[in-house]
Amino acid sequence: MTCLPPYDGHPGVEITWAADCSEAFNQGVMLAQTWLDNARTGWLWAVMIAERDLLPCAIERRAFEVGFLSRIQQRICSQGLCGHSDHTLTLAL
Repeated sequence: MTCLPPYDGHPGVEITWAADCSEAFNQGVMLAQTWLDNARTGWLWAVMIAERDLLPCAIERRAFEVGFLSRIQQRICSQGLCGHSDHTLTLAL
């Protein structure tokens, strides 16, 4: 189980994985946060792909992507650019 806490007023998400992917997921979240906090230097897709491809297996790469994109989505939604509910979402992947 990995957990993305609420951020910028957007709810978090809990995800159940078939294997322990919490480290890869958290790496994705942290990289996205770094990109957001550093004046968005570089292309978003290039930053994500370069780091994701360093992970050894497909499920870890997927967890990294989900963590990365979830943090970006939280920021987009906090800007009022998408609708959201006020409760944490739970997913099984």
